[in-house]
Order: sequence, then structure tokens, then C-alpha cells
Amino acid sequence: MRTDLSLRMRRLFFALILWLTPQVSWAFWIEDIQVRGLARISKGTVLNYLPLRIGERFDQERSSGLAVRALYETGLFEDVALFHKDGVLIVAVTERPAIGEIKLEGNRKLDTDTLMETLRQAGIAKGRVFNRSTLEEVENELRRLYFSSGNYAAKVEVEAIPLPRNRVSVDIQISEGEIARIRQINLVGNRSYSDDELLDLLDSGEYTINPFSTADEYSRIKLSGDIETLRSYYLDRGYVRFDVTSTQVSLSPDKKDIFVTINMKEGERYVVRGVRLAGEFPVPEEELKSLIEIKPANYFSRKAISATTSEISDRLGEEGYAFANVNAVPEVDEVKKEVDLTFFVDPGKRVYVRRINIFGNTETDEIVLRREIRQMEGAWLSPKDLRRSQTRLQRLSYLESVNIETIRVPGTDDQVDINIDVAEGSTGSFSIGAGVATDGFALTLDFNQENIFGTGNRWNLSFDNTDSTNQFSSSFTDPYYTEDGISRTIKGFAREVDATEESVTSDYVMDSYGLSLDYGIPLSEYTTFRLGVGWESNNVETTDGTSDEIINFIAEHDDNYHDYFFNLGYTYDTRDRTIFATQGVVNKLSAKIIAPGSDLEYFKISNQFDYYYPLTSSLVLSTSANISYGDGYQGGLGELPFYTRYFVGGVRSLRGFKSGSLGPKDSNNDATGGDFKTVGSIELVFPVPLSESSKTTRLSTFVDFGNVFADYEDFDEKTFRVSGGLSFVWLAPIGPLTFSYAVPLEKESDDRVERFQFTIGTIF
Repeated sequence: MRTDLSLRMRRLFFALILWLTPQVSWAFWIEDIQVRGLARISKGTVLNYLPLRIGERFDQERSSGLAVRALYETGLFEDVALFHKDGVLIVAVTERPAIGEIKLEGNRKLDTDTLMETLRQAGIAKGRVFNRSTLEEVENELRRLYFSSGNYAAKVEVEAIPLPRNRVSVDIQISEGEIARIRQINLVGNRSYSDDELLDLLDSGEYTINPFSTADEYSRIKLSGDIETLRSYYLDRGYVRFDVTSTQVSLSPDKKDIFVTINMKEGERYVVRGVRLAGEFPVPEEELKSLIEIKPANYFSRKAISATTSEISDRLGEEGYAFANVNAVPEVDEVKKEVDLTFFVDPGKRVYVRRINIFGNTETDEIVLRREIRQMEGAWLSPKDLRRSQTRLQRLSYLESVNIETIRVPGTDDQVDINIDVAEGSTGSFSIGAGVATDGFALTLDFNQENIFGTGNRWNLSFDNTDSTNQFSSSFTDPYYTEDGISRTIKGFAREVDATEESVTSDYVMDSYGLSLDYGIPLSEYTTFRLGVGWESNNVETTDGTSDEIINFIAEHDDNYHDYFFNLGYTYDTRDRTIFATQGVVNKLSAKIIAPGSDLEYFKISNQFDYYYPLTSSLVLSTSANISYGDGYQGGLGELPFYTRYFVGGVRSLRGFKSGSLGPKDSNNDATGGDFKTVGSIELVFPVPLSESSKTTRLSTFVDFGNVFADYEDFDEKTFRVSGGLSFVWLAPIGPLTFSYAVPLEKESDDRVERFQFTIGTIF
């Protein structure tokens, strides 16, 4: 450390005072205490540590040494001197400097926040007292952190730079060096399983030329996890006495290669001889026995035992015994290599919920959140109901996060309080956007309020303009129109379609407008029945490029249609979120039936199925399938009207093919749609690289397949089109943006291919 000039001056000052002030006599009575030299530290702090008080007798041999030592031991002072004058004890101190700032340079692998947190936990942070040993502590802590990550060649240089007001800047220069690579992993003692089989289980791996693999990068934490993986693998297969006896890690002289040796003792394989329950059973014993996953004659399995204790605990929790203890006690027969298992059940007291407290809702009315909570105050504590409550709250689009804590009520052993902490997100947006999407120029004007005045009601007002479509629409939804959860949605729209601007579909011009009223009736926690009515008017005009099929349809049925319809629907939904779900299933069956007496009488039925399965904490497998069918049922209408048919192709159905271009063709060789549609998709969703949050972005690789047919009798899976590619979705302020790049894998020579596609609006 550089010598601080001001520190030298203070030392000379106190030496001068000591020379000019009469020396402390061997004993005197303390009439007052003065402290000199303080800058940051208060006088009260010094007097608190000083083992001397006014009115006490000062003894040079005992009191002087005791007082000086006590102040030095605080670590706050560089120098301490005692002297007196006329009964006044004078304490002269030189404060140690404080850490004014900490600078880090050269760190790339470990981010600055991680390193700062490590130093903070070691007591090294801005504002803390600095002494010379701090430099060594900084070096040791950072080296330890880098060594644990496999950077054995890392170098850390620390320098303290004086700052004004008795402060220092701790400047840290890091040279991370190359991370040590695992050159070889030796397994010793395994007889039942081969080296290759066990090495495949480990996160650590031997040196590979794959530049994207990090398996061969050594980490002490990763190796500890691998040892536990081996232990679990054997214990789940009957090896009760398995143990990793030792682990040796050798480093090459250049600190670049690591050799790992894992010594293990397998022991014999044990079979479960008997399984029984013991203790108290607040639910029928036979029901608890049915939850036992490990059976006699099975090999001993720690995984099955843990699953059993968890299942029994959860079942007891449903009855209010939230803190039940279920312990598995094995009795090992070393001669026969058999194990008797006893699950001891101690339900404890039934726990009740005293209060449910909600925090963080500054905009949303509390009742809006409480109506989603399935755990009731005064009722038994149910972990199942708590989990469901959290899921329902997370599915509210205006909440960013939900955290639930269970707090024991002080002085009781059968009551808890539930604290629910929510973080509200943006509840509304107003956006204007313009751009060029793959279906032409697009202008959007959108006002969306998901939580009007904190009531949970939703209102949307939007205007969309593309080369082929102008649309104005508005909708209002009250999710709790009645107290028992019946929702009501009112919709209205006006639309102009100029199909001549679409190069792949039949040409016509149509003006439409309509109104609808829908109700959602919850049948259970996961199922909803929907019932609605509506009216729609459509007026069609032909052009020079209108196909013969449309001209004939208009000649037979006129060009102006007023239709009254019923909407029916059934939804089963177990998703954890409505947007960017990570697990669960949603199955939607819907039907639109044009009422008898309308100008055109037809029906449309559709089933949409989506499944989300979390492969890891960051990878999600998503599959979807849609089957839709429609037909006329009276008045000589033997098919769907041309403007209501199903179309396939584009970012919302089958990516990689131009929007609406697949399926049957008309007399002009334009896509005319069909009455029967089958499409599906398989996607692997993964985090966006370098993205700080997955709440607003989604990246996936996908395979789409399907087609549309004139009628269900024309269905032929051999004509399915298939594509594969990448998709990116961003919940931008102007609305959801969807981008995809797809390559057709199965196509016909006359198919219209469009590899890059994007759109503003509905999330596919």
C-alpha cells in the first residue's frame, strides 16, 4: 500500500502532543474523558469500547495497557495514545481508513456482482474499515472463488489507493487465465456398472474438442454434485452400503490439465423383505398403504422411499396436517442382504390458517386477488390449495410474480398465517405501430387494459390495417360477472377484406360487422363451459379476378348474408401460466352454429390441444394439435361458405409456407381453403442467449405438420406438409411480435414457400 501523507502528519501531531503534555502519573482520579482525532467514528463508540469511566481511579500499570489494548482490538484505529492533564484523561486516536470504493478489472467469466457478493460475505465492502490485512483477505477470497471454478492459473493483484477524507480505493486487477480441463476421470471399485455407463451420468466429462461443451471444465461444486449423482444411482438400485471412499484431484504443472480419481465401494445389493406403516393414521391406513411406491421383493431404492414419504406427507397435508413427519427406518439383515422398511407416521396437530395477508397490490383491489385464492382463512392448511392459489394468481396477466410464505403464529403450534407477496406489472398499454409484415404493410392502433381501475376487468380497443384487411374491434370481459366465477364477454367488430391484395387466395371484396355476447361457466377448478350468442352481417362483391366457384356461390345464395349464431365451448386447462406456460395441458373444444332461419346455415367445430412438459428448469417441450371441421346443414348449403373456410400456411399455422397458400385450389389456381383442417407442432423452448429475463421473450426450435382438405373424406396424411425451424416471440410494448425462420421438409413443387415470417399481434 502507498504511504498516506496525511497519516504521517497525524502521527507527528500526536507525538508532539505527547511531548508537550505532562506525562501520565502512576495514578489519578478520572474527572473527565476527552477523545481527539475522530473523523468518522463517534465519541460514543470510543467510550463504549473504553474500559474506563469518569470517577474511576486510573492506574498506569493496569488501566493504561488495558484501555489501549481494548481500543486496538476493535480494529477501528491505527494508533492509540493515552495521557492526562488536571484529572482529564485524553484519548488520542488515529482512525483506520474506510473503504471508499472497490474497483474490479479483468473479470470475464465471473461477473462483477458475483465477486462483490463474495467479498461482502467476507466482510469486505464499501464503508467497511480497511487495514493492511484486508489486501491479503481480498486476494485469498477471490483466488478461492476462481480455484473452485477451475481457474487455477488465475492471478489476483490488489492495491489500496488513498482517497480524500481518510478513505482508500481497493483496486483489484484479475487475470483469470484458462480454465483447467479434465483430461481423465478414473473410476475405481465399480464392478456392477461399466465406466462408460457411470461416466454418462456425470456432468463432468473428459476433454473434448467440441467448442460448445463445458463438461470438461473442472469445478469443485460440479464434482461434488457428480459424487452425489453416483451415490443416488447406486442407492436407487439396492446398494445400501455404497460409498465414495475418496476423491483425488491432480493438477498438471502448467495448471491446465486435471486428473480426477473417484474411489468407490459398491457393497452388496439388498432386496426389500417387508414394508409396513407405524404411528398415527388420521386417514385410513389402507389409503396410506396405497401410496407406498416400494414393494417387497423390490430392490432397495432411496428414490422410491423419498417419493413415498412425500406422497404420504402431501396426503396428510390435504387433511390439515401440514407439518406431519414421515420417516422411513430400515432394518438391515446383513446375512440375507434384505431390508425391512417401516414408515413411521407422526401427523402432529392439525394446522389452521389464521389470516391470509396480501402485500404489494398497489393498483389491484384486494378482492380481485382473494377471489383467486383457494386456501380459506379459518380452514385447514392445505399445501395443495396453496399451490393452486399460487398458480391461479400467476395466471393473472397483470401480476409479474407471486411469492407465498407460511408463517407459524407465535405461541401456538396449530395456527399459521399466509403471507402472499405480489409484484404488479403493467396493467394497460396504448400503442401505435407501423411496419412491413410478411402479409404486407401493417398499421396497428391498440389500447389494452387488463385491470381496469384495479377491478380485474379487461377492455381492448384495436385497429389493424394491412394490405388486405382493415379491422376495428372492441371487447370487454368481466371475469367475475357473478360471485361464483361466471364470466361475461361482449365483443364487436367491423372488418373490410380485399382479397385481391392477397396473391395466394381467391379474389373478392367483403364488408363485415357483428356483435356477440359470451358467458364462461366454471364446472370445476380446471374446466369451463362457454355459451354465447351473436349476430354477423357479411356483404360480398366480386372483382375481375373472382373465381368461378365464388361467382356461382353468390348466384345461388345472394351476396348479402345476415347470420345469427350460437357459440359453445368446453375448456380443460391445467397450465401454470396463460402466456409462456412451462407445464400443464389445455384442451379447447369449440363450436359455432348458425341458427336456423339465417341466410346461410352451417356449423364449425374445432378442437385445440396443447401440452407443456418441463424437461429441465430451462427447457420446455411443447406439443400442439388442431382438428377443425365445418359444413352446411340446410338450405342446399353442402359446404362452408367460401369466406369461412379453413386455411393453412403462415406464421399462425404451418410456418415456412406462405400464409393461406396450402390445400385445395379454385379455377384460377388460387387457394380456396377447405372444410377439414389438421395441423400440429412440436417445439423445444429454451432461454434466449444473453437475455436477462424469460418473462417477455421466448425462443424455440420447432417442427410443424399438417394440411387442409376440401372435406374430411379427402383426408390423406401422405399429403401432409412438414417444416422445421426457429421461432422467436417478444412481448413488445406495441404488442406481441412473432418471428420465425422455417425450411419446408415435405412439400410439393407448386407450393408457395416463405421461409422468414413475422407478424404483430396474436401469439402462435
